[in-house]
Parts: sequence; C-alpha cells; structure tokens
Amino acid sequence: MLGFLARNRNRIAGTSLVLVAAGVLLSAREGGRPLALVGAPAQTVTRGVVEGLGSALNHYVLLAGARQEADGLRQEVADLKRELLAVAEIAQENRRLKTLLDFKDATDLPMLPARVVGRSALAWFRTAVLDRGEADGVRIDCPVVTAAGVVGRVFQVSATSSRVLMLTDTSSAVDALVQRSRAPVVVEGRLGNRCRILYLARADDARPGDRVVTSGLGDVFPKGLLIGQIARVEPTHGGTFQMAELQPSADFTHLEEVFVVLQPTGGAR
Repeated sequence: MLGFLARNRNRIAGTSLVLVAAGVLLSAREGGRPLALVGAPAQTVTRGVVEGLGSALNHYVLLAGARQEADGLRQEVADLKRELLAVAEIAQENRRLKTLLDFKDATDLPMLPARVVGRSALAWFRTAVLDRGEADGVRIDCPVVTAAGVVGRVFQVSATSSRVLMLTDTSSAVDALVQRSRAPVVVEGRLGNRCRILYLARADDARPGDRVVTSGLGDVFPKGLLIGQIARVEPTHGGTFQMAELQPSADFTHLEEVFVVLQPTGGAR
C-alpha cells in the first residue's frame, strides 16, 4: 500500500486539486447554496485523501529511516563480532607464545621458533611443514619440540622451509627411557594418537602414567626431552618383552607453533 501511494502521489494529489477546484467553481458560478453544498462533500473527501496521503508518506519515510538505521546497527554488530574474534585469536596466540618462551628460557638448548604452515594430507603419512629452512640454520635431523613434548625431526629442508616427520608417523622411531625406572625402550609411531613402546623387557618396571623421555642415544634427540606417558602395559606370560602403548605429550591435532633445536647431538648436517 505504501509503495502504491509513493508511486502515485503526484497523480492522486492532482486529482484531488481538480475536485476541489471544480467544487469551488460550481459554487461561485451558481451563487446558490445547493451547489455549494454539492461541492462541500467533494472538498471534504479531497481534503481527507490529501491528509491521508501526507500521513502515509510521512509514515513511509519513518519506516524507511528505521529500516536504514536497523541495517546500520546490524552492520555495526557484525563488525564488533569480527573484532571480538580477532581479539580472542590474538589472546590465544599470546598464551601459546608465552608458554613456548617460558619453555625456551628453562632450557639451554639453542632453539628456533617456527610456525606450522602445512600438514600431510595422507592419513598414513604424518608430516608437517615449517616456515623455517636452511637460511635460518635448520638442518636434516634437527629435533622439533613444543613446551609439551617431542614433535618429531626434520627430514627434508629447503632454503626457506622444512618438513618434519612426526613422532606418530609409522616410520618414526626414537630411543627413550622410562623416566622412573630408567628402563630403555624405543618409541615407534603408530597410526592414530598413540605410539608403541618396543623392547620393554619383561623384568623392567613400567606402569600406566610413567613418563617416557628421550635417552640421548641415536645421535638425534638430546637427552631428557619429554615424549609422553605410558597409557597401557600388557604383561606377557612368555617371550622377552612386554607390550605397551604411549600417549604423546605434544598435541598433534592443534599444532601451530614449535621450536627447532638447531644443534642436534649428531646426524646429517
């Protein structure tokens, strides 16, 4: 209705004025009251139409202004939501970086911060791509860690980037110790979120919850870096070794920032 009045306001106003003029002319020409009375209802109707039109147009203008104001408010709310998300993301990043810096300050190892900029797309091949390379001092076999624990080691490197073989990759193997009992073991990658513990002797004391750390053997990882905790041990009634699983300490699902240890104890340079 408002759209119809807005589109035809000139035509309606013109018709109304014609009716008013006709009533006035007829009244003046005849000079009698009857014709004046005939013109009066027309004038009354016309005046009502004109006043109604004006009211409707004013209402239309108010509605249009309110709609425009509402659109503006919705845009402001959307902008504020984006700003809040950005602030929350910055706050989370600051917390992660503070944790990494505290870890770096607590160790004497020369470590280079790096960002994870890519991941392997294959479920059976667990690798990550870092934004640091040979130009930054990264070499093959450099250990990669977070404040939580061991991530893996560099196995490919270019001038500006490097690729990390993660601890959970099936081709990964790390010499380690059960920290409490000092039992020597090897941590092998396994598809999923856990690793296998190999060569845990039947006589060795190992329990769920025991921490497993790097042994320093193998010329790659420095001694004492946390790998994870024993999740399950299955004592065997025969054979030489026990079966055990390890839960890595590093969170491979949400890996964003890491440290590259620049001076491995050995390995390729």
